[in-house]
Amino acid sequence: MQPIVQPTTLPLRPDCLVWYAGDPCDLLIQQYHQAAEVSQRQEWQASVTAPLQKQIDNQQRQIKALQLQIAAQTNAALQSEARSGAIFEGIGAGLGAALALFVAVASFRRLARISPATKHEREEAVSA
Repeated sequence: MQPIVQPTTLPLRPDCLVWYAGDPCDLLIQQYHQAAEVSQRQEWQASVTAPLQKQIDNQQRQIKALQLQIAAQTNAALQSEARSGAIFEGIGAGLGAALALFVAVASFRRLARISPATKHEREEAVSA
């Protein structure tokens, strides 16, 4: 943001009589006219740039607000994505554990059915 140029205050117009070109009064009047010209140029510049500077300031505030909004929305989307990923990973881990348990139980039952000790015990139980 550029600082707004404030016009300078004009000194009082010299109240003297010029007797010849280049005398002290003539020099004071020339300096007065130069200061008046600079002041007028600064006033014009301020009148032209002030509305534009105000518009730039407003747009910068809007840009900052939009950047904050984008950052908040991005953060929320990333958190949502992380939650979804964690849920799916949990479901996958649960299904994997259930499948492993099922395979372990099925294998144990199959081994128990094939075991010779079990066959012998069954025959004894049937004959008794």
